[in-house]
Amino acid sequence: MTTDDTVRIEDTLAWRFAGEGRLDPSAPVAASGHIEIARAPEVVWRLLHDVTNWPDIRADVQDVVVLDGGAFTWSAGPIPVRSRFVLTEPGCTLTWCTLAAGLEAVHVYHFEAVGSGTRLDAAESMSGPLAGPAISSAQLQSQIASWLEGIKALAETR
Repeated sequence: MTTDDTVRIEDTLAWRFAGEGRLDPSAPVAASGHIEIARAPEVVWRLLHDVTNWPDIRADVQDVVVLDGGAFTWSAGPIPVRSRFVLTEPGCTLTWCTLAAGLEAVHVYHFEAVGSGTRLDAAESMSGPLAGPAISSAQLQSQIASWLEGIKALAETR
């Protein structure tokens, strides 16, 4: 776990777990969800991979800045974070890890073709000293549900 902006995101446990396409099994906060979207997996994947779309997915996401090498910074409400994509398999898998003061998160998204649409499975885990006090698994579950609804709405209107 790190709170230091000088720590390389690639040196964290979150990076390792995201690279394996799985959550941190010892994280105190974790949640998952899924949704069916009436668009092809490749379309949904591209929309999510393009982080400049994120403010259109959920209103509290702002200040998105794309950096080199799959890295990006953004904020969710008042919390600034830095992230980097780890697994990027178009139309199939997208994972990234996120660092913020007192938090380390793993995000795992799987895209599955269902008829002419997509089943999108999302899972996230959070560890670090602020993981329990700052957010509960129930709150994270609510955020994932909101995120999935936002992805669906964006994908089905573009």
